[in-house]
Amino acid sequence: MENVAVVGWAQSDHRDTSTLDTRHSLVYKVITEALASAGLSIQDIDIVFSTGSDVVDGGCISGCDMVGALGGHFREESRIAGDGLHAAMLAQMRISSGFYNTALIVAYSKNSENMSGRKGRKMSDPFFHRPLGIDELVVGAMQERAYLHRYKIAPEEVAGVAVRNRKLGAGNPHARLRDPVTLKDVLSSPEIMSPIREMEASPYSDGACAVILAEDRSAKSMGRKLAWISGSAGITASFQPGSDVITHASSAGKATRLAFAAAGIEDPSRELDIIEAGYQYAYQELMLYEAAGLCGPGEGPAFLRAVEDGSAGIEANPSGGSLCDDPRLATGLIRLAEAAAQVTGRADERQVPGARKALALVATGMGIQCTGCIVVER
Repeated sequence: MENVAVVGWAQSDHRDTSTLDTRHSLVYKVITEALASAGLSIQDIDIVFSTGSDVVDGGCISGCDMVGALGGHFREESRIAGDGLHAAMLAQMRISSGFYNTALIVAYSKNSENMSGRKGRKMSDPFFHRPLGIDELVVGAMQERAYLHRYKIAPEEVAGVAVRNRKLGAGNPHARLRDPVTLKDVLSSPEIMSPIREMEASPYSDGACAVILAEDRSAKSMGRKLAWISGSAGITASFQPGSDVITHASSAGKATRLAFAAAGIEDPSRELDIIEAGYQYAYQELMLYEAAGLCGPGEGPAFLRAVEDGSAGIEANPSGGSLCDDPRLATGLIRLAEAAAQVTGRADERQVPGARKALALVATGMGIQCTGCIVVER
């Protein structure tokens, strides 16, 4: 099994519907920048992975239209139905097999061109749930209500997640939302589905991200600081309203345990320096901390307070996370790019001093049923 490193990455400046970039121009820009960051050309890439969506792009087999912009013409090319972090895991497996030396992973979304609510509804059962209008937002509202009730968590503690991330996002030049907000601002923002408020939901954004992976010898020959992938895992669980326990993120717990075992991590709360988590609603960040073993059930708010005062020994979402920008399908890959930037000391103004080991984590779907995670280290 070949060792695999993250050797290059780039992301766009994530925007709302005002962006004039096409999907092709978004993809072309991040690929060009990612290749430059690794000192490579497109001719050095053995295989290309993309993670667009027919539903988001509004066309059947829409990936065929993107092959040229992806640099996949006359080259091995694969398309993944899911977040870019899952594509990165597949790319890692392909390189580890020894059949490929380098891989380019590209994830993009033009959410301004589609009706996101209708897209989310397609995930639900077509016979019993979809006619009731059940989608990610409805399930998220039910999950937050159950989570807050079970562990006696105050709404102010969930709102504090949004306040903290928006503060951190102010230092991220790629973030869509860069204006700090107060607790009062969040709690007075309108409810989009009780108890979820507008400022507690990730903003649909237009954006793209590209990451380049390489096997051991190729990576070391580049003469750059590298982020080595030491563990990864993905779990997708079914979701049935009324029959599943929704007060904890079970798929995230299983995925992180598998990734930590592969990386030789026994106590993530002591061995990790960074966690970059992608999700849709603020309460889910608290659940993901608990699922990753950074704290016990219902202790997410206390853990976040410890992160804030520095006693936790770990930094969470130094980029501002997905509450500042959420180009769906690219959100998880952005977490990997941010994690790699941190452990290689290339995170610019959002650099966490001394960061050596980081977890990139994304949780999506009904009740965050689908999770992917990758551990990278210096």
